[in-house]
Amino acid sequence: MNIFKKLLLYCFVLNCSFFFGQEKTDISQQSFESISDSINKYLFNDLPKAVDASNAFILKAKRESDTKKEWQGIQALAIIYERHRELDKAQKQFEKALSFAAKNKLEGEIVGSYILGAQVQMSLSNVSKALEILETALLKSEGIENEFWRENVLQYISYILQMSGDTQKAIEIRKKTISIYKNKPLDSAFTATTKKTILVNTYSELSGSFLKIKQADSAKYYSRQISKLVTPEDSCNQRILYEAQGEIAFFEKKYSEAKKNFRAASKICDLNSPLMDLRMNYDLGKVEHGEGNFEAAKELLQQSLDNYDVKPEEEGFMSDYYKLLADSYKETGNLERANFYFEKYINTTSEFDKIKSEVKASTKAQEIEKFRSELKTLEAEKEKKQTYLNYLFLGASLIILALLFILLRFYRNKKKNEAKFEALLKKMKNSSEDNLNIIDTKDDVLEEKNTIDVPNEIKQQILDGLKKLEKQEYYLKQDCNSYNVAKKINTNTSYLSKVINSHYGKNFNTYINDLRINYTIVRLKNDVIFRSYSVQSIAEEVGYKSADSFTKYFKKDTGLNPSFYIKEIKNIA
Repeated sequence: MNIFKKLLLYCFVLNCSFFFGQEKTDISQQSFESISDSINKYLFNDLPKAVDASNAFILKAKRESDTKKEWQGIQALAIIYERHRELDKAQKQFEKALSFAAKNKLEGEIVGSYILGAQVQMSLSNVSKALEILETALLKSEGIENEFWRENVLQYISYILQMSGDTQKAIEIRKKTISIYKNKPLDSAFTATTKKTILVNTYSELSGSFLKIKQADSAKYYSRQISKLVTPEDSCNQRILYEAQGEIAFFEKKYSEAKKNFRAASKICDLNSPLMDLRMNYDLGKVEHGEGNFEAAKELLQQSLDNYDVKPEEEGFMSDYYKLLADSYKETGNLERANFYFEKYINTTSEFDKIKSEVKASTKAQEIEKFRSELKTLEAEKEKKQTYLNYLFLGASLIILALLFILLRFYRNKKKNEAKFEALLKKMKNSSEDNLNIIDTKDDVLEEKNTIDVPNEIKQQILDGLKKLEKQEYYLKQDCNSYNVAKKINTNTSYLSKVINSHYGKNFNTYINDLRINYTIVRLKNDVIFRSYSVQSIAEEVGYKSADSFTKYFKKDTGLNPSFYIKEIKNIA
């Protein structure tokens, strides 16, 4: 039942720090962990209290000037509103989270905000907008050293691929996630809890993917990987394990075992949510149906549906549920209710196919034809219907094309950057010993190219003075400007500019920037400690006042972002 998949996505893809815990007393003076527990307690069943707890989290973060925590609080509000289907408010919170992350230069959180925005659009069934946002997120994640956010974007794409029918591609992405995070060292950002959450959810998704393509042995393998990670007291991950084992048993028609696992799952990590009840009764209902207990299946499914208000934007995720309920009513002889829910199944199938990128239309048509045939046999008094459901959604394949375009663009840019990096290494190898001519930019428009009025002895004095200052690395000073340089070599700025224009074929600022960037790329290659600096610190070290200016000139001269260059240098060092 696809509607439940969205819930798993929140805490994995959006990297929620809010996981299911115990309620605490009063809020904003408590620890972040305690406030998170309160958020989780009310996340699914009490909107006002969940909002209050999130606002308290934000207030505490502001008081402590912790911008990352403040962003998490804004993000939590968006998730709460989305969960309670107040999508206008969720959209505003997404925009606020994105603006806040950008203003505070939280690069990873900018990507996280875009993922959140894509989730809101998916809830609105606006897949094209969600994909557009994900493309932006993927591009933003390229310049971030921490691959966590890039993998989050790809995981979200794999979720859409799975929904759309491209299960194999979803499997490939999820396997890559496992390979990255399985042996990733822990640190303050990547804790043991975060690692376990990512791996358990990814193993669970892989198990489901392999069941989708009818490879039960592979599904069992990934279910066993979950069991190696979870402990009995780890209730929410234990629930995921029970559900994975239940799905495998149901696939193999081991209904007694499936029922045992689904019931065990329903008794732990109680989220007290109508959506969870809907999922639980669906699982138990399909087992009862598989055993031929159609009356029990009907009661379970109908009871849970009566308690859950399915919103229009969620109808597209309910097709499996409606079909199972329709069939249960048919088998118990209530043909009127069977036809009612089968009509809903047809309508929701249409809604879901708007989201899917590749629909096996012939298989769906055969299902519809077979079911209608059975109803007609039982309802002989009704007139024969002349037509069946028309094939839908000729443009569904555009989603797959868009996804492939996003992935292709990402990998193509990566290849281009790798080629530029190799070319830069070759330049460094072939450069002179002083390594100051690796980058040698020529300006098309020069300030004062004519040196006819500069005496030869002054010209030589200026060139000798420049060489001396180069050896002293004066160009690394932030006060290195034409006035100060002219003063140091006993000339004026006009003569200085003319000589640099004539001799080097570039303007003064270009001359200084080339020296700085040449120095930077060589030192980053040779100095391990220098590579560990932040981009801001590197910028200040080589004479720039801001990281943005440094990044601008570094990319202009090398074609690469500093972070990409540093990452590649680390790989070959």
